[in-house]
Amino acid sequence: MKTGAVITAAGLSSRMGSFKPLLKIGNFTAIEHIILGFRFAGIKNIVIVTGNKAEELESSLKSLDLVFLKNDMYEHNEMFDSVRIGLNFLKDLCDKIFISPVDAPLFAPDTVKALLHCKANVGIPVYQGKSGHPIILDNEAACKILEYKGADGLRGAVANLSLTIERIETGDRGVLYDMNTQADYAGIIQLYEKKNQ
Repeated sequence: MKTGAVITAAGLSSRMGSFKPLLKIGNFTAIEHIILGFRFAGIKNIVIVTGNKAEELESSLKSLDLVFLKNDMYEHNEMFDSVRIGLNFLKDLCDKIFISPVDAPLFAPDTVKALLHCKANVGIPVYQGKSGHPIILDNEAACKILEYKGADGLRGAVANLSLTIERIETGDRGVLYDMNTQADYAGIIQLYEKKNQ
């Protein structure tokens, strides 16, 4: 069984005020944490969907054997459009596909491994009853999501399509953390430092 991952990194980072993918968390950037989280769990087929500062991002990751796809309309469309770009590339190559936004960098490799055992169309990591990232899709879900024309992006697709969903308790608080603002980023730094004391 082949598994891939899509990391959406096209956005403007407007609320953050800094380019989120390259913000440092410890010795690595946010996007490097996500890539390493997947790689440590054995996921090799990783697609980065770029947009804003695409050349800078690709240059910073050029040694990591990744596929880069550009969302040329990133200033005018939604993250779901970046998800579609990645899914469309991987759907014929992989049986299962992870999706992670670039602003969710603290999930553990063990969480990725736990999600690989999901038997449903969609697997969602949970910490103390709250859903987080990354999610995993089987090929059926990926194909249906690519055809979805309704509202509310990926969340709407998962909620409104006839897909089986498994919520998997991970014990990983990192699945809940994303960084849209400087305050979020400070919280992520704090959690990372606490985990690595």
